[in-house]
Amino acid sequence: MKQSHALNVRITDPGGRDLPCGEGKAKRTFAAVGEDPAEERGPDSLNNLLLGALSGVASYRISEDRGNAPIRLASDEYKTMIILESPGNGNYEVRGETECLPNS
Repeated sequence: MKQSHALNVRITDPGGRDLPCGEGKAKRTFAAVGEDPAEERGPDSLNNLLLGALSGVASYRISEDRGNAPIRLASDEYKTMIILESPGNGNYEVRGETECLPNS
């Protein structure tokens, strides 16, 4: 979000706890919200801005993009999925989760 110049960024899920997914594995979730200086931007524009900013930071592939809906991204390297689901009106929303990984 910093790369997209979002304002008032808040972590809504810091991802500091393991969520069991069976067979001695767990995943972690994370989420953040922020504001865009241009309040009139719609959901697709905000998600695309985040997608562009993310591409300069880490390698993620689009796993699902239907337009006017969240964009789902995946990283095989980081074993994470990120969902860009900005509702519009200048509000960014991002959430994600790791794959189910062995507990260490």
